[in-house]
Amino acid sequence: MGRVGVRLDERGRVAARERLLEATSTLLSERDTLDVSLNEIAVRSGLNHGLVNYYFKGKEGLLLALLERDAAKALHELEYLVGQEIAPLRKLELHIRGVINVYFRYPYINRLINVLQSSNAETAGELARIFIAPLQKFQKQIIDECVRSNDIRSLDPALFYYTVIGACEFLFHSRNTLPYLSGSTEITVQLKEEYADHLVRFLLDGLKTRNEQPA
Repeated sequence: MGRVGVRLDERGRVAARERLLEATSTLLSERDTLDVSLNEIAVRSGLNHGLVNYYFKGKEGLLLALLERDAAKALHELEYLVGQEIAPLRKLELHIRGVINVYFRYPYINRLINVLQSSNAETAGELARIFIAPLQKFQKQIIDECVRSNDIRSLDPALFYYTVIGACEFLFHSRNTLPYLSGSTEITVQLKEEYADHLVRFLLDGLKTRNEQPA
């Protein structure tokens, strides 16, 4: 049986487009750069590199499609969280942890976003449509719930977005300096969880309404 959400060809094989995306994802996960050649992608996927132009109109289109694929799953999980009948503050905590988990699951995603948003206006617009705008929309819904329940003070959702994404991104952007900062050579599950705990406490304690603050 094929994987859920993965397109198969008429022979039941993973379709060429999916194979190119998966090969690119695997290669980017193995290194700290987006400097992956079309030949490397072709070898890893077992396909002709000319198919990148056929399906994606070049490497930039391939990277944008990869981000769209990865973002779709993350946004689906966030949409599900927004609809859950749980305490708003708990929902906000789970969202912050979820952002960190997305960066952990796709270690290249921060580099991908940074490169694509600085590429050109058209690509930046696509990035906003695919990822940024939906993320901000769901995030605002959670914030509004917390404000209505008087769990947190009123705040600018855009500024919260910059704060959360920036804080989550920086840890993964700084992987090369980890040995000098924490002695670790990689972002382990333990480091990821410790950082998530720290960020949740740091952000939520600063946002809680005064009557929620410890004496």
